[in-house]
Amino acid sequence: MCGGGGILMNKNNAGYTLVELIIALLLGVIIIGAAFYMLLSGQKSLTFQQAMANVQDNANIGLSFIVGDIKHANLNLLYSDMRNNRVSGLIVDNANYPSNITTGRVVSTAANLASPSLTNIKSDVLVVQYKPNKSKSYDCEGGSITSSDEIVIQKYFLRRDTNGASHDYSLACDAGRYNKATTATSVTGLDGSGQILMQRVDQFKVLVGVKSATGNMSYMTLSQFASAPATSKAVSIQIGLLVRSADSVNADTNEQLVHDLLGTPNTIAKPAAMKSKYLWVPVEQTIALRNGLGEGL
Repeated sequence: MCGGGGILMNKNNAGYTLVELIIALLLGVIIIGAAFYMLLSGQKSLTFQQAMANVQDNANIGLSFIVGDIKHANLNLLYSDMRNNRVSGLIVDNANYPSNITTGRVVSTAANLASPSLTNIKSDVLVVQYKPNKSKSYDCEGGSITSSDEIVIQKYFLRRDTNGASHDYSLACDAGRYNKATTATSVTGLDGSGQILMQRVDQFKVLVGVKSATGNMSYMTLSQFASAPATSKAVSIQIGLLVRSADSVNADTNEQLVHDLLGTPNTIAKPAAMKSKYLWVPVEQTIALRNGLGEGL
């Protein structure tokens, strides 16, 4: 109380003004919005990273097996170099089989019309053969090799995954064989479906590293090597895979549909049923054909 009987007011007890309250609310909304944006960005980044990790894991595991298998090409066969006109570990022509084998033969082909892909270009088919060092080993389908006299044929190709959607393709291997010690006339065991080695592979392409009679090196398609001069030798193989993520990415992700594979642009041809967005990663590997680097015996 003041001396005159009035009431003394303490101005320090005054509240916030309306403008201050509005500013505080706006700051709160901005902070919450920024936090929400960071949460969404983090979730998108996590989804993308998970898709990338999935593709890399699938590619690394599958590719390691395939590369190790293809390195067997020409093992223990008649000639120590690989040509297109005689018995060879890389089969691009019927001449690459022994003359007594006349039925059940399959050969490598480039852009095979019967071998699909999810791009604007047909996929390739790679066929190799080798003679195991010993029995009690296994072919690419997991079939037991019971005799060291058996010549193993392995065909790598794309096919639809019957356990997935109509647009799901996988890299498969079909294994057959014939017996070198008998007068066998046919390759047996090639049933067409094979064993899946890698899932979600939407393109499979092959190039052959070829050494000419003059020592020049170049890369050819399988068809080009099949028609090359007989003095040309296959010394390496390049394989290219276009691998798709198992899970879709966010709807606002910029989906890349054109990918360069072994020097050729491939455009993903997404069917109408494939509504989600995915991540594709091209994977390439050069394989030295160590069993075909020598001279003819």
